[in-house]
Amino acid sequence: MKKKFLILLSGMAVTLTFVVSTIVRYDSMLSDKSFYAISGTQENYAWAIAKFSIQLSEFYSLVKSEDKDMDKIRLKLDILYSRIHVIRARSESTEPLYNQEGYKQIIDSIYYKIKAVDTYINTPNPNIVKVIELVNKIEPDSKSLNNLADHAEVNQRTKALEDFKEKRQSLIILLAIVTVLIFAMFIIVAFQLYKTNKLLEAEKAAFNNKNAFLGALGHELKTSLQAITSSIEIISLKNSGLDSKHIERLENAAKRMENQMKDLAEFAKVDNGNIVVNNISFNLAKLIKDTVSECESISNKHSIDIRIGNISDSHIISDPFRIAQITENLVTNAIKYTDKGHITINAFLEGDRTLVIEVEDTGRGIPKDKLKSIFLPFIRVADGVKVPGFGMGLAIVMGVVKTMNGRISVKSELGLGSLFRITLPVKKSTKEELAISDVIRNEGFTANDLSILIIDDDELVCESLASILQGIFQVEYTSSPERALEKLRRKPYDLVLSDLQMPIMTGDELYMAVKKSSGPNTQTPFIFISAYSSESPVDGVELLTKPVRLNDIRKSIEKIYSDR
Repeated sequence: MKKKFLILLSGMAVTLTFVVSTIVRYDSMLSDKSFYAISGTQENYAWAIAKFSIQLSEFYSLVKSEDKDMDKIRLKLDILYSRIHVIRARSESTEPLYNQEGYKQIIDSIYYKIKAVDTYINTPNPNIVKVIELVNKIEPDSKSLNNLADHAEVNQRTKALEDFKEKRQSLIILLAIVTVLIFAMFIIVAFQLYKTNKLLEAEKAAFNNKNAFLGALGHELKTSLQAITSSIEIISLKNSGLDSKHIERLENAAKRMENQMKDLAEFAKVDNGNIVVNNISFNLAKLIKDTVSECESISNKHSIDIRIGNISDSHIISDPFRIAQITENLVTNAIKYTDKGHITINAFLEGDRTLVIEVEDTGRGIPKDKLKSIFLPFIRVADGVKVPGFGMGLAIVMGVVKTMNGRISVKSELGLGSLFRITLPVKKSTKEELAISDVIRNEGFTANDLSILIIDDDELVCESLASILQGIFQVEYTSSPERALEKLRRKPYDLVLSDLQMPIMTGDELYMAVKKSSGPNTQTPFIFISAYSSESPVDGVELLTKPVRLNDIRKSIEKIYSDR
């Protein structure tokens, strides 16, 4: 591709050279030299010859007249002398005359004859008859001079015309060549654009196929993971007698798998440029502490001391989900590459409009030549030690930070550790501006008698969700959206928990059908669940991402009923 581009540039350079040469040629045709060649010089030799002839005729008339005043004759001869000097001197204006055969001899002959007249009339008592005789000798040469001047004029005009035609022909040829080259370059550029578009289409198709594959893979894995997490929750709730360490191990494994699925989904968003930022008011200290606590809970490295450093207990307006995502990825990355020592997390405000998040560890460190590449997807620092994950965490952080118009920097020394520093633009808010969803607590929630209809086209997911909700709520489920619509048209429910992506009828289509019907559930709230999307297609309707846990559902229900 690079070679073809160089060839294209070379062709354009050749075309440009021809264009410039054409312009230069055209400019030279309109230069002073060409102008003089076409129109004649401004100091016109023909006019000089004419003035000489006029003065000579006047001199003839004077010497042949009855007025024999020698002073007047001498004055007129001086004027004639000046005229002969003009046309006898070689110059740009007389060059065409000198190019005529015999001109030099004739002009010299006239000059010497005038000089003879001048010499004679300056003698004592010159005879006027003798003067007339000397003057008459000039007349034949004068006629020859006029003839030569006419020939020179014709020759110059002829040469100028021929030169003009030659240059015009050259210009036409150059313009024809330039036209052909431009047309050829147009064809080449069009062909290159066609090939580039084909490559872009192929790349886009591959890109879409990759995202479709990741989406399908994520959906299938999340669906299976839903059954696993639900089963773990049921076992934990029923206190089946299994060792709590076994349950904790299962929970950690499921959580790790869930995080990997989340990374895949988030990386696809970063790759597509589809990251959405939703700014609300929240408490920074609570968010950071909860996020770090969650990272600690799934870490099995007891040799690491995870410390909360400088944390601003401030209420700010930004996207809490994205800030938690950045913090979680940086902390989990630090945990992976730190074998012993400590990890310190700082989150504070610089002024009222800049949030600084710092994660410092005493881990292995990063080589200086690898500092730029660590933010690329699937890139890891090769130090011979295997770490879990796909290597997408820092790439996701970089994508999110850029979307939020922030900056990221890293300092690291091998064997001593690393410091990641994020700066994000935020706004400071008051406690009264906190969103209801920011502080959701489960204590005191007593809506245990709610009747819930679960809809998911996967029977396994229906059974899993029903199993964790039964005993707390009155639960019914179906894997058919058409069957669900029939139920909703004839029986009232307190809540509908519906999958979003279903064949025949999607969750949002089911929602609209229920709201437009005259059945008993036109005011019944919905909660969507999805393995694909993280944004609800219907304003005001909660969306939970699979795998869904009991606590997630309880929080959403509490939010719905606290708003009513």
